[in-house]
Amino acid sequence: MIKLLDINLTKDLWNKIYNEFKFNPSLDVNIKPFSFISSKCYKLNAVWNEEQECLVNEIFKHMSFDNIYALDWNHDCFEFNPYDYQQMSKQWFDKERNCNVYFPTYYPNGDYFFFVSKDFTYGLFGHPWRREIYVIGDALIKQFELNKEFLELS
Repeated sequence: MIKLLDINLTKDLWNKIYNEFKFNPSLDVNIKPFSFISSKCYKLNAVWNEEQECLVNEIFKHMSFDNIYALDWNHDCFEFNPYDYQQMSKQWFDKERNCNVYFPTYYPNGDYFFFVSKDFTYGLFGHPWRREIYVIGDALIKQFELNKEFLELS
């Protein structure tokens, strides 16, 4: 089940990303977008198809049974469980706010995003202009290494 994060928690999470991980959104390709202790950058060689999106979700399922955050820069942010991913409606109309809501894909398609564990020990950061992903945490990096050919990563 997807849970839309309230504005205060969303602000707190982004403040953590800005302050602790030195998040620096920029069009300058020479500026590293953030600083994580353990991360690996991969170049995205193709837009992911549904099979590849499902594989990334399977990797997240492999990591834990816990909920994780889906943080989409300057957009709605969510808490969800990868075990519910296939059944989730990824877009809907929010009657309370009178607007459309869009859950992000794992592939960065226009904005920065983080799919990150609640304790920030592993996650996936997508950089849309560089066509890169940063995989955070040794265990998650290992899973992406095992699947990098199928995910068309270099």
